[in-house]
Amino acid sequence: MASQPPATTGDRLAHWWQVRSRGERRTLAALAILISLAIVWLAVWQPMVRDIERLEQTAAADRALLAEARRSGDEIATLARAPSAPPSADPRAALDAALTSRNLRAAVTQIERVDNDRVRVTFDSIGFDALAGLLDALQRDARVRATDLVATARVETGLVRADVTLTR
Repeated sequence: MASQPPATTGDRLAHWWQVRSRGERRTLAALAILISLAIVWLAVWQPMVRDIERLEQTAAADRALLAEARRSGDEIATLARAPSAPPSADPRAALDAALTSRNLRAAVTQIERVDNDRVRVTFDSIGFDALAGLLDALQRDARVRATDLVATARVETGLVRADVTLTR
């Protein structure tokens, strides 16, 4: 009389396992352990190692950014403690001093006072870099800034005709 096969999947698997010889069971168990280890290595270990390497690189970059931020913070604190230059009482005097120190006096075509706080300067031909440097120096050293600037390119490379209104 033939035995009937088990009805459920679990019963079928238990029956299949019991039918195997002892050597086959050991081989299948070793193969199952090997496959499990390979899955753990591929699914867990390798991603973890990649993440650790990536995080180490990110941490090094973050340390460099932190050091730069601390240096910037120290510089800001130093600048905040330093006394600021008093604003120039007369923008014309600050302009004259800046023009003389940068040897740009000859480039000025016209200087006219608009009111007590504003001066309009006209340059017929000045290098754009020299104009930018002059405006930067006026802003930084004398707290005189440009409120209106019209620069028209000249035929010569790098030269402009400029009308600048300065205020304190």
